[in-house]
Amino acid sequence: MTKITEVAVVGAGPAGSVAAKVAAKAGAEVVLIDRKTEIGSPVQCGGFLPEAHELRALLPRAHLPETLVEVPERHILHRTSIQRMYGPSGKSKEFHVDGRVIDRRGFDRHLAKLAARAGAEIMTATRARLEGSRKSCLELSGHHSGHLEAKVIVGADGPASGIARSAGIKLGSDMGICLEYEMVDVRIDPDAAEMYFGTKSAPGGYAWIIPLGNDAANVGVGVRNSYLDQGENLRKILDGFIEHHPIAGEMLRKGEVVAVMRGLVPASGMPPRVQKGNVILAGDAAGQVMATSGGGIPLAMVAGSDAGDAAAAYVTRGQSLEDYQAQIEKEMGRELENSVRIKQLVEKAMRSDRLMDALFSMLPPDQVKATQRGQVPEALNKVCDLVANL
Repeated sequence: MTKITEVAVVGAGPAGSVAAKVAAKAGAEVVLIDRKTEIGSPVQCGGFLPEAHELRALLPRAHLPETLVEVPERHILHRTSIQRMYGPSGKSKEFHVDGRVIDRRGFDRHLAKLAARAGAEIMTATRARLEGSRKSCLELSGHHSGHLEAKVIVGADGPASGIARSAGIKLGSDMGICLEYEMVDVRIDPDAAEMYFGTKSAPGGYAWIIPLGNDAANVGVGVRNSYLDQGENLRKILDGFIEHHPIAGEMLRKGEVVAVMRGLVPASGMPPRVQKGNVILAGDAAGQVMATSGGGIPLAMVAGSDAGDAAAAYVTRGQSLEDYQAQIEKEMGRELENSVRIKQLVEKAMRSDRLMDALFSMLPPDQVKATQRGQVPEALNKVCDLVANL
């Protein structure tokens, strides 16, 4: 059986649900498809989301959707006010960042419900793939089966996007792999989201402690495969961080793990094209992730809103889908490009604790904060030149 709609959105994460809501609210007929039986589960993210004023500084040219600015209190588990970063030697730099730690399971479901209330049809426990010769047709399998014809297809199906591959949109191959524990009975600083760098703690990435309260936290590690020695695995690295890190270990080793989460994070930046024919990509599927931190929720929701606008404008007014590409470049292109450039600048340093400590010691806290926002301070160029000669 073949069903016909105007906009099909594949993936009900933050990007997809926001896209579906915006398009439906603008008058388009929308179907939102997700392969998960339960939207939002399993959780694949630490759940850290800066407050609205921080997001405006992060993405000064972007229109922030209301769903990103006004997160319901019931989906906020905790708030932090400090970001603290530790170099391999244990020396730290910290700066003020107001953050919200959100319940991703509940928040994702909240966004999908908003899409449904706006008029989108939801198909859960359903896989969707583009038919090879028909770029406007999705083959469905699972709880819903058959074919779905759509004028626009929004690929919001995560970092290993099947929609992108089938549409012939080439994504970057650099990928971060993440493992995270939810822990209780830990002795943490509840005001601080912390990041730990070092070849033992997180080769080619960082470990983190994100408070969930006074004695609970998401504790994780994200690394790149190319930095792992043969035989190393994420569980061994994360368990070693919890047990043996001279600073974090004192806070964590007596805690208990109550949940385990895994995920992938794109680390190559956004490809040159995120639109081809009637297909547009948003969120992780489009590499819209800050390469400096792996943070992607804000960018995904901004892109989802733009994708929903573009899809609705195409089906209701005949506006070109290429406008989506231009809008994304305007709103977040500079920050995404800078974050990749920063990652490339520190590549050499991340393979050596000595070089990483040298880099870390030379940058004042405000410059470290700037790099996290995808800004390239002049000091970073100078420091990297010095580190390259060490």
